[in-house]
Amino acid sequence: MRKKWVNIIGLMVLLGIFASSVSIERLDEVKSRAEGSSFDAAAYAGNFWENELLPNLDQAVEINQLFKGLENNPERTFEEYSNALGIGNIRFFMVKGSGTVAEVQDNHIIINTKSDSLSSKTYPVKIATEYIFGNAVRDASGKISLTEFKETMDFNMVSAEINKLVREGVIPQLNGRTKEGEIIKFAGAIEMNKRQVDLRAVEIIPVLVQYNSKTRRNE
Repeated sequence: MRKKWVNIIGLMVLLGIFASSVSIERLDEVKSRAEGSSFDAAAYAGNFWENELLPNLDQAVEINQLFKGLENNPERTFEEYSNALGIGNIRFFMVKGSGTVAEVQDNHIIINTKSDSLSSKTYPVKIATEYIFGNAVRDASGKISLTEFKETMDFNMVSAEINKLVREGVIPQLNGRTKEGEIIKFAGAIEMNKRQVDLRAVEIIPVLVQYNSKTRRNE
């Protein structure tokens, strides 16, 4: 019996030594190091942001124009304004517009949009101020193709870096500063399912936010 306990204790010691020698790392980090990848996702995302995304925001569809099209002719509107990598139902739009802040929530700012030239109708939309993830900004622009990348992992890392730019460069302009009644000009990305269009659930990932100085208070 004593010999049996000695063997068990010895086995436990060996398992402890083995466990302490094992380190857990992210799979993408291991693969990147093993393959000697030199791709700089942060640099790529920064260049895209400054030279491709922001200079072309004027080409984004006006938010009320998009909503009006989705109400009247959704098939044509998706065909004309959306972008996507594949042929599935998930599509992405780059939108722009302006509106009045109706409510400031923990994770969103609710804006009643307006359009001086297209319609007097307003639509409430949510601008995300938390949980910035996914591929909406990368894919809504229509300017980044999977074929540019040798590895799918690099393609996904670009999306992560773009989201980081949103979190660090755009969201701080909104959190803790936005007040009800202010007028905001915005541009950003929307993800939408062609088969489940719900304009009440639209969430914009912002890439540009500008305040009307006349409505800014305490600054």
